[in-house]
Amino acid sequence: MILVTVGTEQYTFNSLMDWIGLLLKEGIINEDVFIQYGASTRLPDDVKISKVVPEAQFKQLVAKSSAVIAHCGEGSTLLLEEFDKPYILVPRTVRFHEHVDDHQIELAEDLENQGVLIARSPADLVKFLKLITMPRSPLSFNEDQELCKYLSDRYPSQNYQKLLLVCSSGGHFKGMQGLSKYWQTISQRTWITFKTGTTQTELITERAFWAYSPTNRNIPNFIRNLYLAINVLRKERPQLVISTGAGVATPFLLVAKYLFQSKVIFIESKTRIRDLSLSAKLLRSCKALDLLVVRSEDIARLYPEAVYIPTNTEHQSLLSGLEDVQITNFNDTVIISTGHNLFNPEARKLKEDFCQLCQEEESFRKIIIDMSHTEFMDSSGVGALVSCLKTLRQADIQAGKSEPTEMVLWSVSSQVLSILKMTKLENVFYIEPASRTNRLPRRKDERSRRKPQSISRFLHRLYGSLIGMPILCAIAYVMYFFYPAIELDPSLPVHPSVRSFPKRLIDIFGALMGLSFTAILFIPIAIAIKLESRGSILFKQKRAGLMSKPFGIWKFRSMVKNAEMLKQKITNEIANSTDGTPKNSDSGKFFKNSNDPRVTRVGKFLRKTSIDEFPQFWNILTGDMSLIGTRPPTFGEVGQYELENEYTDEKMTEWSRLDVKPGLSGVWQVSGRSTVRSFEEVMGFDLIYKRNWSLKYDLWLIWKTIVMLFERNNGAV
Repeated sequence: MILVTVGTEQYTFNSLMDWIGLLLKEGIINEDVFIQYGASTRLPDDVKISKVVPEAQFKQLVAKSSAVIAHCGEGSTLLLEEFDKPYILVPRTVRFHEHVDDHQIELAEDLENQGVLIARSPADLVKFLKLITMPRSPLSFNEDQELCKYLSDRYPSQNYQKLLLVCSSGGHFKGMQGLSKYWQTISQRTWITFKTGTTQTELITERAFWAYSPTNRNIPNFIRNLYLAINVLRKERPQLVISTGAGVATPFLLVAKYLFQSKVIFIESKTRIRDLSLSAKLLRSCKALDLLVVRSEDIARLYPEAVYIPTNTEHQSLLSGLEDVQITNFNDTVIISTGHNLFNPEARKLKEDFCQLCQEEESFRKIIIDMSHTEFMDSSGVGALVSCLKTLRQADIQAGKSEPTEMVLWSVSSQVLSILKMTKLENVFYIEPASRTNRLPRRKDERSRRKPQSISRFLHRLYGSLIGMPILCAIAYVMYFFYPAIELDPSLPVHPSVRSFPKRLIDIFGALMGLSFTAILFIPIAIAIKLESRGSILFKQKRAGLMSKPFGIWKFRSMVKNAEMLKQKITNEIANSTDGTPKNSDSGKFFKNSNDPRVTRVGKFLRKTSIDEFPQFWNILTGDMSLIGTRPPTFGEVGQYELENEYTDEKMTEWSRLDVKPGLSGVWQVSGRSTVRSFEEVMGFDLIYKRNWSLKYDLWLIWKTIVMLFERNNGAV
């Protein structure tokens, strides 16, 4: 049996319930499951459930279970440490309305450094179940000697004969026990805490009053505890009141300070790493504290009046975490995990691992790519996912499978999802919705300094909300018109040209000017095209834009009607990179022939003068292209891109050219255009633009393009 417990929090933990349901559906959990679900409202099918489990029964369930999955509460951790059972903790997060703050995320980081297994995604639960016998040293809860010494020096027992100790159960109670070396020196002491099996046993010889729980956002219990505080303090008249945290302390400390003039000490929890708890902030704002003790340097810097006393429990991070486990398989399912970034090197590694997996003799029904730790992805990451899918389909054909192997993405972050939506790949890959509630630890790296402004994030979310609404979607289209990058998550580290608003204004102005000229020339060009050959006036072709986003590029038709069908009969003059010989028409990464017989006489004139590309000013106006950028490739070309090929000192891949929005003109167009005879040259030109981009560089290239149009030998065909 597997025991799942979420404690007695008032908040739902539906994310964890969804994870358990997903693992049951996939057959990864194939034994009985007992769930203590608390306030959760979505429960898996075919499991045993109970809303609340008494402590004695809880211990019996732990003894019977093969493994325990619990929320990352201090009380749960302390109870589980009593048993020789493998367990894993899942931290609650405020983002999914599972807690009042992110305290459990901070606690999880601290426990993880001590070797406790933490699940931040359903894939982590899978790894835990696979590696269920991982050894770990038990946690130690030592005496808080340094803090006891500080309290003894500042508040000596000979000056304070009456003491009130206020805390909740679980970790806060354990924290108070760690101060026993100090409070045992004061004989007249009284306890206020929650009534549990542990507190009753530990305080059997102590004078104790039981507070009402739960306290989070519970007005009736707050009033009951306030009444209890007045009665207890009127009887006991303590000179000193000490609390080790939790919301239960607030009414008792306020009454002690303002009605009975006691000295009030608030000792913040050791697991508060980055900011004070809500109760500490409230008491501080009410000026109810004579002493505030914090255990983290980060908090001490935020609140200079606080006394910082180290915990002396610094741990070297252990290697028993789950993030290093890259590939896990269960029965006919395999999970591959990706790293923090999915850029060039990580993308190649993913493709290599995937190819090796597909070459193994073992056959899998489903391959899951776990992206729970992946925050950022560029065009190479998109290329890796596409390459993995192509490799899988080829392997299925070679193996003669009647049903294709499923490929599923788990725990896709909002940043990565914005790219998949933009490129329309969310319709190609199945993204498991039940897994999209992963909880990443806070990372201290250079990207944290580039945190997007709140206004950018607000506008991005507003755009995402409006785009699917009838009538109101018009507002989203206007937002996109002026700033196409709004469809991308603001925290994504994209190329700076993508988010440049001045560049967009230049594009809009240039597109309107270009469309004005196009309108003037349209009628005579249309007549000339129609007189020479049958077919449409305009030609539309599917191209790959930013990050391979599909869009339809417009041109004046310069070829015969059935040009695409005749393409295979035309020699591709773009040379092989190995021996310089021409490629076959369908094997090159892009196609060019200077004497293409499909081009009409009018078409040759249009190409020579570049007038055939004037309709692309509409693509620029709609935001799919820019005046200046990289060459927009066809999807046939993109389908042949390789992650293994590297260019320039930055080791960019062929996919890297898609990190920049394609342009009507660019370095390639002003550097010989059709005289270029190798794909490597095209890559070089595009990557030069990517590396050297600036508004000044764009304006210079616009000028060069205009000058080139009036040159006799401009390289156009």
